[in-house]
Amino acid sequence: MTCRAWPVISESDAHAARALEARGVTVTGLAWNDTDARFSGFDAAIFRSSWDYHHAPEAYLSWLARWEGAGVRFWNPPDLVRWNLTKRYLLDLGQRGVSVVPTVVLDDPASSHLPAVLAGHGWRQAVVKPLIGASGHDATLVGPGDVHAVAAAIDGGRIRRPVLVQPFVEAIATRGECSMIFIEGEMTHAVLKQPAAGDFRVQSSYGGTLARAVPSRAMAAVAQQALAALPAAPLYARVDCVEAETGVLVMEVEVHEPGLFFGVAPEGAVRLADAIVRRL
Repeated sequence: MTCRAWPVISESDAHAARALEARGVTVTGLAWNDTDARFSGFDAAIFRSSWDYHHAPEAYLSWLARWEGAGVRFWNPPDLVRWNLTKRYLLDLGQRGVSVVPTVVLDDPASSHLPAVLAGHGWRQAVVKPLIGASGHDATLVGPGDVHAVAAAIDGGRIRRPVLVQPFVEAIATRGECSMIFIEGEMTHAVLKQPAAGDFRVQSSYGGTLARAVPSRAMAAVAQQALAALPAAPLYARVDCVEAETGVLVMEVEVHEPGLFFGVAPEGAVRLADAIVRRL
């Protein structure tokens, strides 16, 4: 499944598509928001590059409910995707004992509450991002000097509220963020993502780079713990962690539309193809 902004199967996912076709499975890329697309009649519909959903989350949820009601088999399952769609899931994981980055959800007017959150937690710098977002969209670094300007952007609607507020983890800039890919609960590969100099976002669209990596035992153990805490077992998942001064922190657990970096680990695409064939 793709989207109108990126209708073609991604270069990374093309590795999985070729592996599936080699196993006799026909693969078609359909955009969720193409009004002419019909998702019935397939053995399964797999969420992959639906990367513009955060611009119209209500429409996306309505689309999902419509086709789920029509009997389409989705992977990952819709209930798990809905849980993952809003970053409140980090609070849920934290309550289940997972070591997640400290997270505050700000529903109230930011003009008074955002400065209070930073002061109350002793955060010199924080990252503000929409509760429903993807690819670093509207992620904003905030500190004492610009907290009121960022709060005005939230209250004025430039940054969609509610927002997530998290401390800026310096280790992302110095050590990078490790993304671990899991297929049917087993890690297939990992990459280290690092932001461009002077930036805090690791996405390639902001100049971030990535390279294949081997996570530490501690990082892999935390990722496995996060995976075990999910409300349902996923076909595929990506767990993003950072080695902070206080220990390993989970930054994201993606079971909806994560990039799986098959370009640097094509054998992972084969593992995904085999898992899909077994399920079919």
